Amino acid sequence: MLYPIGMKKLSFIQITALALLAMLFAVPCAASVDAGDEGSKKKHNWIMNPVWAFMRVEVPKPENLDGAKGFGLVITNSDFEDPGEGFSWDEPNHPNAIGIGFDVHNPPPTDIEPDENGRVMGWFDEFGNWYDRPQREVSVHVDGQERINVLSPVEFRTGEQIDIAVQLNYVTGGAHIVVLINGEVVIDDMLWGVRAGLCTLTSGTIGDSIKIKSMRIMDHEFKKGDYQEPVRVSVFDKELLTNAAWLKSDVDFSEIPENVGRVIATLTLSEPEVGYDHWDKKGTIGIRVPGAEGEDAERFEVFRFITPYRRGWTWYMDVTDLLPLFEDAREFDAHIGTYMKGWLVSFDLDFYPGELEREPIKVVNLWNGNADIGDPEKPVEDFYVDRVVEVPEGTTHARVRATVTGHGMFPNSKNAGEFMPIWRTLTISSEANEGDVLEQDFISKSERNHLWKTDVYLNPCRP
Repeated sequence: MLYPIGMKKLSFIQITALALLAMLFAVPCAASVDAGDEGSKKKHNWIMNPVWAFMRVEVPKPENLDGAKGFGLVITNSDFEDPGEGFSWDEPNHPNAIGIGFDVHNPPPTDIEPDENGRVMGWFDEFGNWYDRPQREVSVHVDGQERINVLSPVEFRTGEQIDIAVQLNYVTGGAHIVVLINGEVVIDDMLWGVRAGLCTLTSGTIGDSIKIKSMRIMDHEFKKGDYQEPVRVSVFDKELLTNAAWLKSDVDFSEIPENVGRVIATLTLSEPEVGYDHWDKKGTIGIRVPGAEGEDAERFEVFRFITPYRRGWTWYMDVTDLLPLFEDAREFDAHIGTYMKGWLVSFDLDFYPGELEREPIKVVNLWNGNADIGDPEKPVEDFYVDRVVEVPEGTTHARVRATVTGHGMFPNSKNAGEFMPIWRTLTISSEANEGDVLEQDFISKSERNHLWKTDVYLNPCRP
């Protein structure tokens, strides 16, 4: 959430009991403030002109697919090499490439009989389309890993020709991707950690009933010179984390570029010798910033995640808002709440040279710790108390960052936790001040959203 501000103080208030429930257990929340001219939000940090790829395809109606599973396109920076065993055009995972897949074969689970332990594992198979939703997914794959997967709002299984357009705007630290079907936007998202320069187009189908009529890629040219490699700061490198331990690492930021355009965090969980942990556990990576003389260091959370069931994964996140924390020498920590097997943890920060879209000035912790939802012994209102934040001179905007896992509700025996829909509300109000940029002006804004998903079967980190 992004709010324009110009006053000295802001008050953060939860206004109803229901809204208090929305701020779940172990929700880290911090605010960052930045400065810049009014037009800064219109800046584009593109490093080359947009790349456009076009396809015209004919996909039969579902009853006429005749075993076809889908089609896709791959954008690479060289000739398309043999992807090897396991490559599939409806899930086009290919190294050093961006792939867009169109899947018309995602049936409901078939293994619905209990196993030897009495568990129905059909919920967690490779498809997971338990509710038999339409089988027309569109996915984006980068360097061999699926990043985005959505149910297309456009029905493209019509038996008629459809036009597909893909736009890539390479920016500092990644790319902005837009996928359109017959002119309607299906995907509009960011891909972090993507290198600029991909410009060779290849496509294919699974099944003879799907016909690719034409394809082409539009010429492009660099705008601001060649791609600049980031300076990588490695925080953890395949460190074993088990038994709910806390990993520690001392990090030096003296070698980062003088002008940083973006900071991308990359977290990878890989398999230890003892094997993967079985269950979803909440995890956190934090940084400690020294306090003033006589004060303790303050911890800021940089990354929060949930571990997958019995597998590894890699996540990417834009943490440029936290740039004021990344200086001098800092101590990092990592924690996963597991007492079973564990994971190997790798965490890197990539500092991309470039121009900031907004300059972050200060990062402020709002609430830090755990709030149990529903426990009468631990009222939520005792945790999420109002906060008053001093706004530094020169501030023009503030952004609130909150990450929710949904773990830790009470009583867990009634299937609460991450399995219960809930609401959250954040209200920000200014106080009357004299001598401010907006002297005597008053601002009050509330944002409310529903913490629940009905498309978990599309999660790239599945089953």
